[in-house]
Formats: sequence, C-alpha cells, structure tokens
Amino acid sequence: MKLLLLMTVALGCVALSFVWGEVWIGGVGLLIAFVAMFTDRDDVRLDEEKGSYETHSSVRNMRGKNR
Repeated sequence: MKLLLLMTVALGCVALSFVWGEVWIGGVGLLIAFVAMFTDRDDVRLDEEKGSYETHSSVRNMRGKNR
C-alpha cells in the first residue's frame, strides 16, 4: 500500500513539472520514486521461515539428478 501511495505522489510530481515547467518538481518526484522502490519490503515467507521439515525445491532438484 505504501509503494502505491509513494509512486502515485511521484507520478503526480513528474506530471506537475510538465504542467508548471519547473524541472525541480520532477526531480523531487524521481527521488520519491527511488525511495518507494528501495524501501518496499517483500513479505513473502521463504521455506526456511515456515519451520517445515521439507527441503527447498532447489535441494530436491539437485538430489534428484542422476550423478
């Protein structure tokens, strides 16, 4: 939700820079966009975080290959 809000504000700043002819407003918008991209978290839980006893899919694939 935070990413969507910050990207909307950034897009608005870039659009305002074209309307008003002020370049610095677009620069502020680009800075806000970079902050939004780099502060976005990935909340997807990984296999090792789940606490399950199953191995990772990459480990299963390596063990399953003929050697």
